[in-house]
Amino acid sequence: MIKRLPYAPAVITLALLLSACEGENGNLMVGTLERERIELRVESSEPIISIAAEDGQRMLAGETVLAQDPARHQARLHQAEAERDRAAARLAELRRGPREESIREAQSRLQANEVITRNARADLDRAREVFDRGLSDEATLDTARTRWQAAMAREQGDREALTALLNGATAEELQQAQAQVNALEAAVTQARLDLERLVIVAPVDGTIDKILYQVGERPAIGSSVAVMLDNRRTFARIYVPEQLRAQMVPGTALPVTIDGVPGSMSGVVRWVSSDAIFTPYFALTEHDRSRLSYLAEVDLPDASALPTGLPLQAELTR
Repeated sequence: MIKRLPYAPAVITLALLLSACEGENGNLMVGTLERERIELRVESSEPIISIAAEDGQRMLAGETVLAQDPARHQARLHQAEAERDRAAARLAELRRGPREESIREAQSRLQANEVITRNARADLDRAREVFDRGLSDEATLDTARTRWQAAMAREQGDREALTALLNGATAEELQQAQAQVNALEAAVTQARLDLERLVIVAPVDGTIDKILYQVGERPAIGSSVAVMLDNRRTFARIYVPEQLRAQMVPGTALPVTIDGVPGSMSGVVRWVSSDAIFTPYFALTEHDRSRLSYLAEVDLPDASALPTGLPLQAELTR
């Protein structure tokens, strides 16, 4: 994540430089050389097992900064893959239809129950005949009738089961199985992504400003574990006095002088804050410190090789 940071801390050389120039040129604006700061955050609370970078190291986009313990996330990935594979096998089974052995087994079960039903019917007819002659009681007849009804119910159940096997899965069943596979495939993708993000890499070409944790420490979820300086853009962060604000617009060209660098560099104003701030104590002389100023950023492509934080001054020449 890239943030705009407040102005850099005061430095003694910058204060001395400005106090010497204040009375000579009211168009001077002071500031520091800056780069965008990027905070590298973790998405898991796993302990750090390795750190591949150090403070001040230049890195290319994609290079590893540090890594967290992957054991827990690997187990979650394996579990998600197993559940997905089981759902995929079930879907394949529904699409293929029942095996021939299952169909023959169902047919045999139905045939056996048809025989049992016929025997139960014959027993019921004999029990009714004996009852009609007055040679048995009603309980015996009821028992025979119950056995016949139970046999018919089993036969009907086996017939429905055989029909279901012969017809195969319905379209709705196939859709449900496919949806289950899709959901579990998404879970696998998420688990794999969580595992990959245990390795923190440089998002852009830049310089490691500070590694904030050590090997073995367990950062909280969302914690910043390192800060990078983005080398893609070098700019001056300056303070524009109130009387110069109307002339400072994006696109304005400014000569910029950097401490310790001979000559001046050409800069272009990229952004000027619309909100005024109180001028920092080192930016104006004592009788002017109550004035307001505006933060501005001036692109300095020729300063890409210089370190961040150097004091500088820009001059409005028109």
